[in-house]
Amino acid sequence: MVIQAAVLYKGLLAQYRVQKEDSGGFIAQLLFYRGSSTDAPPGEVHFVKDGRHCTGDTAEQELMDDLYETVKTRFGIFLSRANGYRL
Repeated sequence: MVIQAAVLYKGLLAQYRVQKEDSGGFIAQLLFYRGSSTDAPPGEVHFVKDGRHCTGDTAEQELMDDLYETVKTRFGIFLSRANGYRL
């Protein structure tokens, strides 16, 4: 499953393509950022829900949490435990 997720990064719009990995985590690829390229968010982020927050390959905790919340909100039904996914 692939979705597009729009989140705020440093107060500006960032749009990612987010895909669920077989391992249970997610991979997000930056499609668009409204701000300057010098302040751009990571181009690619691997993350997984781990307790109250997400963990992954970036120090941008809020970004990972926001991406996860967008995925959960938009496609919570498809990611439900009944379908074999852990939210």
